[in-house]
Amino acid sequence: MALEESFELLVFAVLAVVLIFTAVMVIASKEIVHSALYLLGSFAAVAGIYILSRAAFVGIVQIFVYIGAIGVLILFAVMLTTREVGG
Repeated sequence: MALEESFELLVFAVLAVVLIFTAVMVIASKEIVHSALYLLGSFAAVAGIYILSRAAFVGIVQIFVYIGAIGVLILFAVMLTTREVGG
């Protein structure tokens, strides 16, 4: 195995662990803002996996559309909803 292949395997393994961790934390987190931020992290890990698998266009679209647009939309929706404190 060449050095480049082992480096790609290592980067893939790190991205996979980050993706699994953030996906589980989206579900397990009690705070909705934290869940939204973990969701953005999982979108970023998926974009990294796309770019690593030589689908750069799909990875860039993932970054622009999901992280840029959908992520900001979710965060604004969460911030603009009212929540009772201590309820």
